[in-house]
Amino acid sequence: MARKNKYYVVTMYRWGNRENHSYVIGVFSTKTRAIKAGATEECWRGNKYIPEVIEFNLDEYDDIDRGMGKVVFVLARHPMMGK
Repeated sequence: MARKNKYYVVTMYRWGNRENHSYVIGVFSTKTRAIKAGATEECWRGNKYIPEVIEFNLDEYDDIDRGMGKVVFVLARHPMMGK
């Protein structure tokens, strides 16, 4: 059986804003587990932190041509961010 070459990094952003405090809650082997962990953390933090999930290829470095990975769960805009 071939080894899966992808992993999913979940980052939480305060009020869904990349300019505010953020932290990584984990790295997961499946997109489903990553999204579930982000949703759970969002609930535990009283909806003040919003998750974003990015898919990366294992053992590959990032370069300008490939970008920063593929966003598989989009960071939602929180209503507290204003307009």
